[in-house]
Amino acid sequence: MHLRRIMFVLLLAVAPVAGAYELITIQAVSTNKQTFITRHGKRQGISPGMTGTFTAEDFSVIAKALTVTGNFTQWQVTNPAANIPFQKGSLVTYYPATEYIWALSPEEIRQKYIKSQILVPRRSWVFKGGLTQGLTESVSDAPVSFPKRGGFLGEIYYEKDLYQNFAFDVGLRYERETINYEGGTLVTLRNIAIADAIYYFSALRDYLSGGRVYIAAGLGWGLSNTSTVGLSQSGTVRLIPAIKLGLSLPFDDTWEFLMDGAFESLNTNEEMEDGTVQGTTQTNFKVGF
Repeated sequence: MHLRRIMFVLLLAVAPVAGAYELITIQAVSTNKQTFITRHGKRQGISPGMTGTFTAEDFSVIAKALTVTGNFTQWQVTNPAANIPFQKGSLVTYYPATEYIWALSPEEIRQKYIKSQILVPRRSWVFKGGLTQGLTESVSDAPVSFPKRGGFLGEIYYEKDLYQNFAFDVGLRYERETINYEGGTLVTLRNIAIADAIYYFSALRDYLSGGRVYIAAGLGWGLSNTSTVGLSQSGTVRLIPAIKLGLSLPFDDTWEFLMDGAFESLNTNEEMEDGTVQGTTQTNFKVGF
């Protein structure tokens, strides 16, 4: 007798919850994956502005009723960044509540949703080639001149996300620059270790098909060698600073195409064959891909 009473009380407690769930069929889905239609409306207690959850085997969404007739309802997902995962004819479970998805979904779906909201730091290898053009320069113990500077470079970086839109990278650069004076040509080779702080802007991401605009500021230090016929001098070079503005466009989930432009200030101190040190300060513009 006591067992029957307990079972009866449990059934009374569970019945309202069980009755709230309803198995329905998706009648149509819009081309932009933002709205869908179900075959239940005012006769089943649906009214405009009402929200509910729709759960399938692997997905759950919260949607709001836009247009309601006697037997049909047009729903719109409440999260504009989400696309409807259902197809026409999909069988889903409807629950007329505004609770969070993970409160109504099976544990497996709940864990998938929570993991999808956790930012996983991205680690990347970046390979870049670039062209440089000298803008201004100042050379110690030398008359004022206006040579033409230009060259090419190759870079390799290791980049890692820090949090939200911030990242950093460390890398190496090999650069070859040609300096054309009226009386001759010099060639400068540089090997520089570089570190950058990077900020990715997310405001334009929807307009760039997932691409991101970024700005970076970097420092570097390395070795420099300048030579011409019968002359060679070597020393150190400092990159202080480099300011970059670029764009990252994804090919897929693994590969991205990068392009950027940068203004760089280089300070070089090279020892000449007679033992004197010649200092050069120059500003370059760089385009990299």
